[in-house]
Amino acid sequence: MNTSVTCTLVEIDHEWDNKIQAFDFDIYHMSGWIKSSALIDQGEPKGLIITLNEKTLLFPLIIRRLDDKYWDITSTYGYSGVLAGTNLTETEIDKMLTAAIDYLKNKHCVSWFLRLHPILNANWFSHVGHLVAHGPTLSSDLTKTAEEHWAETQLRHQRGIKKAQKVGVTTKIEQLNNQNLEIFIHIYEETMRMLGATAFYFFHKQYYDSLLQLLHNNIILITAFNKKQKPIASSMYTYCQKSGIMQHHLGGTLDDYRELQPSKLITHEARKWGRENHYKVLHFGGGLGAQKDSLYEYKKGFSSNSHIFKTHRIVINQNVYHQLCHAKGCTEEQIHNLTEYFPLYRK
Repeated sequence: MNTSVTCTLVEIDHEWDNKIQAFDFDIYHMSGWIKSSALIDQGEPKGLIITLNEKTLLFPLIIRRLDDKYWDITSTYGYSGVLAGTNLTETEIDKMLTAAIDYLKNKHCVSWFLRLHPILNANWFSHVGHLVAHGPTLSSDLTKTAEEHWAETQLRHQRGIKKAQKVGVTTKIEQLNNQNLEIFIHIYEETMRMLGATAFYFFHKQYYDSLLQLLHNNIILITAFNKKQKPIASSMYTYCQKSGIMQHHLGGTLDDYRELQPSKLITHEARKWGRENHYKVLHFGGGLGAQKDSLYEYKKGFSSNSHIFKTHRIVINQNVYHQLCHAKGCTEEQIHNLTEYFPLYRK
């Protein structure tokens, strides 16, 4: 038996999409998502394939340049994590990651940051690098009946849904297209301005156009209208047939119409759509920064099924990592603490 580990950096293309078919994958592992996310991080989309004894790990990556020589790795927007077979042992994973560190170091990589998938990577563990548990995320079990879904909806949300319906709020579910995307962007950006969101959450039109071009068959928009047929709220949901997972991606509500509770009706309709189209899970995500904040409590109003969001941090080149951190004025104690901001030199 060949016990050597092979590591390969590959392009994100149709061949990548063929390779992920061997796994239960989500939207975050598809080439269209990785390419679109690279626009946000201003990086280069790549895949890392690690093989040991015909067992494989697939990592979607965004490579970001530090200078002409060195670079680092981050995950795609969302929860890309790793695609791994269920038959891998911790010892095998450790061996594969150790080999990957040598491979990446030789290619002048400095650090590697992974956002693990709360559902698909729930059992991921390695002694290599540092795993950090951030907090809970929430999901709705779409194999339940309509009656079961309503029963697990908190009373305040039931009232909100009924109010929206009573005052004439209606919803429309469509595949992503040019027309509804323009409406969505307007509502979403006005919501972000109202919330005082940071610049990161205001995405360039190029990002949205990339989603439309590459992933329109995996994204629905649910838009809410008032009784005068004015669009007042909109949410973007991704869906992946292979894993049966739906994800809430982005959403917003015009402030003047917030009291009509359109977002609660949208979530109610998204759950219904997933149930009727035979998906397994609608993942809502968690609170801001994985905290149990008001956003988390809002999502919990639809379901209390919880998962743990984790990240995996690996320093590839210790010497260069320390040099970059020292150049930012970081102390040794801060540098060795991998549970805080990572990589520290990008803070």
